[in-house]
Parts: sequence; C-alpha cells; structure tokens
Amino acid sequence: MILFMKISVDREDCERRAKIFAALADATRLWMVELLREHGETSGSAAAETLRISLALFCHHAKVLTDVGLVLKRKQGQTVYYSLDAEVLVDCVRSLT
Repeated sequence: MILFMKISVDREDCERRAKIFAALADATRLWMVELLREHGETSGSAAAETLRISLALFCHHAKVLTDVGLVLKRKQGQTVYYSLDAEVLVDCVRSLT
C-alpha cells in the first residue's frame, strides 16, 4: 500500500527558496549580504572596495542576488546603490521552522 502525505508548501515556493539558498552558497555573495545587512544601502563601487573585489565581480554577484530577490538596486545618475531585502531571507528561513 502506498501512502500519500500532504505537504503545506507548494513546489514553486520550494524552488524559489532553493534558488535563494543556492545564491547564498557562494562565499562572496554571502559576504555581500553580510555587508549590506551591516551597512545598509551601499554603492556598488564602495561595496566592491570594502570587499576587496573588482567592481565587475561585485556586479556579477549582485545580479545573482538581485535575480532571486535578496538584493534591491536603484540607480542615481551614474551610481548604482544596492540594499538587502532582509524580509525575503527571513521568510525563506521562517518557512523551515
């Protein structure tokens, strides 16, 4: 006899959270999240300098974090500012408890 159990989380939500966890599995991206958590909105060039990585590498990783919704960006003139959407991370982890 096969038993089927009901699960309260849908597959789409699990896939979304898996993408978030995958994005955080990279040490540089996790470091970026920590920087934005501690310092709030930061320009890409200032963040890259603080993390001692190139601006190009920062932008690459920021795109990954932006694509999964963890990081928000806004442009002011030539400067792009990044901030952490901590609620996305909190919701992602909360669903596991």
